[in-house]
Amino acid sequence: MTLLFPFGLLLLLAIPVLIIIYIIKNKYKEKTVSSSYIWELSRKFLKKKNPLNSISNLLNLIMQCLCIAFLSFALADPVFNFQNGAENEVFILDASASMSTLNEDGISRFDEAKNKIEKIVDDAVDGTTFTLIVGDSNSRTICKQIQDKDIFHSFIDRVEIDMADSDLDGAISLAQSLASQGDGSHFSLFTDKEVETDDSLAIYQVGDTFTNYSIDDLQVSEIEDEEGAPQLLLEADVISYNGDTSLDVEFYIDDVSVGKVTVDAKENEPIIASLSLSNPEEKYSNYSSIKAKLLMEDYLSKDSEYILYNFNDFDTTNVLIVSYSPFYFESVFNALNNNGLKINYTTITPDIYSLYSGSIGYDLTIFDSYSPDQLPVDSAVWLCNTGSSIPHSGFYAQKEYTVDDPGIKATYAENISDPLYQELTKNLVKREITIKTYMRYTLNSRFTTILSYDNLPFIFAGRNEYDQRQIVFNFDLHNSNFPLLADFVILMRNCVAYSNPSILTEFNYKAHDIVTFSFPDTAISCEITAPSGKVDYLSPTDIQSYTLEEVGTYSIKVGLATGKEKMINLFSAFPSQEREPVSKGDDVYQMSINSQTKKAVRIFDAILPMVIVASAFLVTDWIIYSHEQF
Repeated sequence: MTLLFPFGLLLLLAIPVLIIIYIIKNKYKEKTVSSSYIWELSRKFLKKKNPLNSISNLLNLIMQCLCIAFLSFALADPVFNFQNGAENEVFILDASASMSTLNEDGISRFDEAKNKIEKIVDDAVDGTTFTLIVGDSNSRTICKQIQDKDIFHSFIDRVEIDMADSDLDGAISLAQSLASQGDGSHFSLFTDKEVETDDSLAIYQVGDTFTNYSIDDLQVSEIEDEEGAPQLLLEADVISYNGDTSLDVEFYIDDVSVGKVTVDAKENEPIIASLSLSNPEEKYSNYSSIKAKLLMEDYLSKDSEYILYNFNDFDTTNVLIVSYSPFYFESVFNALNNNGLKINYTTITPDIYSLYSGSIGYDLTIFDSYSPDQLPVDSAVWLCNTGSSIPHSGFYAQKEYTVDDPGIKATYAENISDPLYQELTKNLVKREITIKTYMRYTLNSRFTTILSYDNLPFIFAGRNEYDQRQIVFNFDLHNSNFPLLADFVILMRNCVAYSNPSILTEFNYKAHDIVTFSFPDTAISCEITAPSGKVDYLSPTDIQSYTLEEVGTYSIKVGLATGKEKMINLFSAFPSQEREPVSKGDDVYQMSINSQTKKAVRIFDAILPMVIVASAFLVTDWIIYSHEQF
């Protein structure tokens, strides 16, 4: 036992004061009697001067002294400690995606598990410690050996479902490390999974609803019917986890229903629900989104729809060609457009470009045999056969050289380990290029050499002093055989992809997948809005990664230096492994508890009710038995 406020014992000084009051308090009572009676009573009183002349008064004094002593002891705030009288509770909470399944009352399994934990905490004796381990994609210990119940409640209230696959193995490993260190005496697992265990681990299985149907994927393809008419084929992969049944799937294009399909599904066996749509004159080619939705009600709605967004609008590259003779660039861009690329190019003469300054509003600017006074600030740059040095370009022009027929043979450099070299030379045959006239340049180390001759760079790429993507050709295309080679078209395609990278290259995602963004030089901001409304920001430089932590549609807004914005929608699907209402595993979980582990010290300090009773008794006793005139 310990006293938290020993100064409360000063109240014991009231006991001698009480005794003095008993000694000096007046015993006479006013009463009208005959004079002979008064004399007889006075003579009897003088024979007995002791104020404690009766057993009742003595008992009364003793009880009041005891009440004062108890109140003094209570004010000192005594705490009674009982060794090994409380548990060191360790709670393992499954926070995987399946815990979002609702019960018949509309409460998620996760909230049901949290409610069970909080009830155990509220019912625990004082002195019990509480540790919380969360099992999700990143299993971790939230708090450790917390005694204050209110503080523990604040920790568990902040824990949320992680829309990812379960990692109970990691959570059990964390709990086992606590058990080995003697930091836990009782372990409990709260999950909706069917797991096996022994007496060392208490299992609280939550979830009493087992109906679920889901859509796992959605594909769109253009086909032709038997008569050769164009059609759009929509295919959704659906599955029933609740026995054999018929599933109704409705398809939407740009949020407008285009038809419903019914399929007979067998339990736990995927089946394709398909819908063919007549697509005359490519009616549906420019859709923004296609959605498949299950019309069956179940207890897990997050996996009952799948959305596929169209990204075609984000692959267009706007190019400005500054040249007196742009034939080769226009030809190659036309060829690339015929092969699926989207390149919108505009050609102007150097005289007209000289009127521009600063921002020009293009993704890529090509200077062909022309050296501008300054580079544009909002686009990637190609410099082809520039005759003089350009400020902040990162290289210097020295002299033009002309060689005799047939010219020099430039070859591709040996930069196999360089990622930029690999990107620009992808799929090339890499034949020699014959060049008759070229410029000699001196460049800094920020560039990667793609084509060279006698250790002189002929094509190089990298970042200029404005940190813009830049590709440099030190020769005029008209003075080489390069436009006649198959590598020319392939290299130009690679150069366009490098100069104006697609913000996204992958389009099928599930919760907790990592999205890789490649930002063009014109990007100045990137705002990402999650399905919950949470807003994140990325720095739009080079390549950035972002983890999809929620299920649903993410909206990405990329601001460009041209004043325009690119809007992209992504759908993050529910993880496949978490869709089954009751997941059965082969793992057997058990805890090896250290034999030296001691339980927590139970604390008892709830004396307030007794203080109230003692105070009431003292006041009542004083009023009834001791209230007399002095």
